Amino acid sequence: MATLGLMTLMTSGAGHTADDREIIAVIGTGRVGGALGPRLGALGYPVTYGSRTPDSDKVSALVAESGPQSRAALPGDAVDTAGIVILAVPWQAIDTTLAAVGPLDGKIVIDITNALQMNDKRLMEMSVDTSAGEIIQQRLPKATVVKAFNAVGSHVMADPAAAGGPVTIPLAGDDAAAKARVAALVEELGFDSLDVGPVDHARYLEGMAVLYMVPYMSGRTDEAFEYYLRTGTAPKRDFEVRPAE
Repeated sequence: MATLGLMTLMTSGAGHTADDREIIAVIGTGRVGGALGPRLGALGYPVTYGSRTPDSDKVSALVAESGPQSRAALPGDAVDTAGIVILAVPWQAIDTTLAAVGPLDGKIVIDITNALQMNDKRLMEMSVDTSAGEIIQQRLPKATVVKAFNAVGSHVMADPAAAGGPVTIPLAGDDAAAKARVAALVEELGFDSLDVGPVDHARYLEGMAVLYMVPYMSGRTDEAFEYYLRTGTAPKRDFEVRPAE
C-alpha cells in the first residue's frame, strides 16, 4: 500500500483512533479536499487522503499541512480504517471512485458532488433525473450517505469568515443519526447546519449548485454569491398538513 505520513494510526476500533476521534478519509485532493482536509486535521481528526497519486509532491504537501496524524493512500486503502468518508471528486469521476473505494459498509459518506453538465448555453444543468446523492446511496446500500457542502465555495470551506457572515450547510440523508453526526462536524468547522430531509432532497440542493455556478459560467464573477440560509426567521404559526384525497 502506497502511503505517506508521519505516524501509523493506532485504532481503538473501526474508524476511530486511540483517543476516539474518527478517522476521516477525504477522497480527492483538489480544491474541495484541499480545503476541508487541513481544517479537519487542525481539529485533531486523523485525515487519510485518497488519491491516484498518493506519493506526488502535491499530495505530500497537503498531508504535511494536515497534521501529524494525516497520511495519503490509494482510494481503496484510504477508506479501510475510516469511519467517515468524504467524496470530494468531480461527478465525472464518481464511477471510478466508487469502484475503487468499494461498498463502504457501515460508514458515513459525506457526498459533496453535484451531478452537473454544461449545456448548449454554456451554463450548468443537472445531468441526471434524480441527484448524485440518491445515486450514490443506491450504489452504497450499506453505507449512510449525507449530502453536504455541495453549494459552498471551497474558499469558504477553507475559511468560513470569507463569506462575511454565518453560512448554513443543508444536510439531506435518510439516516437521522448520520445526519446528526455530520451536523456536529459541520458545526465544528464553523458553520451552521440544517436538516432538509431525506436523501432524495439532494436533487434540490444540487439545483442550488446550478444557480451558484451562473456568475462563474457567465463571466460575471463580480456577482458571485454564497448561500445564507437562516432558521428561526419565519413567523410562528400553526400549520396543518392535510392528507391526500
